[in-house]
Amino acid sequence: MIGFSFLGLAQDHLSGIGRYSVSLFEAVIAALPPIPDEPVVAFVPGGSEHHFSEAARLHIHALRMPRNPVARIAYEQVVFPVILRRAGIRTLLNASFTGPLYWGGDMITVVHDLFYHVVPAMVRRDRRLYLKTLTPPTLRRSRAIIAVSHNTGRDLAHTYPDIADRIAVVPLACRAIPAPALRSHAVRSDRAMMVSTITANKNPRVFVAALKQLHAEYPWVAGLIVGNDPEGLAAAAIAEYDASAIVEQRRHVTDDELAQLYATSLAVVIPSYYEGFGLPVLEAQASGVPVLCAHRGSLPEVAGDGALFFDPDDHNALAQALLTVRSQPDTRRRLVEAGTINVANYSWERTARDTLAILRAA
Repeated sequence: MIGFSFLGLAQDHLSGIGRYSVSLFEAVIAALPPIPDEPVVAFVPGGSEHHFSEAARLHIHALRMPRNPVARIAYEQVVFPVILRRAGIRTLLNASFTGPLYWGGDMITVVHDLFYHVVPAMVRRDRRLYLKTLTPPTLRRSRAIIAVSHNTGRDLAHTYPDIADRIAVVPLACRAIPAPALRSHAVRSDRAMMVSTITANKNPRVFVAALKQLHAEYPWVAGLIVGNDPEGLAAAAIAEYDASAIVEQRRHVTDDELAQLYATSLAVVIPSYYEGFGLPVLEAQASGVPVLCAHRGSLPEVAGDGALFFDPDDHNALAQALLTVRSQPDTRRRLVEAGTINVANYSWERTARDTLAILRAA
């Protein structure tokens, strides 16, 4: 039996890794024949099952996990291996960085980025300590390591050269976005949008600074940051620039609401100092929206020709890019067309197929 460890899923909202977990498993279930050669099961925290479709929930084992972060680590390392052995798991996919080190079965681990190593000062100390302590032994214990981009694969090989020959790149894809025909009556706004759970590497400050600068000359300017702000970094940037009348925050939106926000945005901005992949790039491209992103990490790889790039330390460059997509219809059209072509290169069906091939290779 093949197991999928999604122990980091939250009960309420989905982070980027949470969306990866749900989308991957849905695609895996869809790819299975009516009578699969080998059953699959996903292990999730109790209360998070609702993120999955009814068909996928037939293959889910909900666990009563502790809420305390330290207790959850102990659960993964001590209790979870017992559950895996009792369930008869042959191969386990760890969807997020770490896994049960003392379980004796075959193990594959997914690495979404190496932000705790590349930009350590931008990672909370407790999170950095957790990842630096448990990720390296998990990787060395794994038969294969899946990197979600070539950039993340290079970072892994450079940081942990002893596992370089076990790295396989399997890109992600974006969630289903309403077809263009369904968006034909959407009215574009002058609102630039960020979509992210805000951590220091997401760099909301340059986004707010660029909008504040533009607003002094162009009253039409507006911004929206969609996503959790657990450390208050976006709120602090808005307060620093006295931009509450310009930049709005919305912490939770439904998928339908987010699709509408994408469809009506002037541009989607990803100003990150580092990304292992960057799903909002593909989501924006699938929505027919120009993408403006930092020339860092995996973003140039994922965005392809469908984006304008800027230095994440230069709010003037971002401000100029926003003006460009508003005032130059030909540039906007070129970005949208290139984005549509680019996003077609990614699909969850392919991600599931390639992931299953690695899991079954043992």
